[in-house]
Amino acid sequence: MGWVAAYASDPRPGSQRERVIRNKPTEAVDGCWSDDSTFIAEPQTLGREGTTECNRLFPSWTFPRHVAGGPLAANVLKCALEPLSRAAYTVEFSDAQWQRLQSTFPSGVCDWSQAGVGQVGVTVDGSFGPSPAKRIELTP
Repeated sequence: MGWVAAYASDPRPGSQRERVIRNKPTEAVDGCWSDDSTFIAEPQTLGREGTTECNRLFPSWTFPRHVAGGPLAANVLKCALEPLSRAAYTVEFSDAQWQRLQSTFPSGVCDWSQAGVGQVGVTVDGSFGPSPAKRIELTP
């Protein structure tokens, strides 16, 4: 019986997530293919270091916003800003460097502890209309 059929016919109590996990086949594991016929069962991890065979074959990379402290989900399109503060950095800036940083970011820098500006949750089965049900409103 397939995974979806097994989970769908599971009469035991539990959330959808719990039933999906409970019915996961043992052969459904993370991994990568090193060639057309060789599967390596191991999880992919985030980083440039080839700590596993899959990471060595297929290194993962991050992106500037993540390196700057943003979420790995990359779901913040416009960040909330906070004023620059020398105390927020682990390095010592010379006065000239600090002045340059302030002129580069006059409105502040991203405050990744806050939700993005105008950020909303995911709308499942969203629609742009014409029906008002689950309608996604785009604001300028």
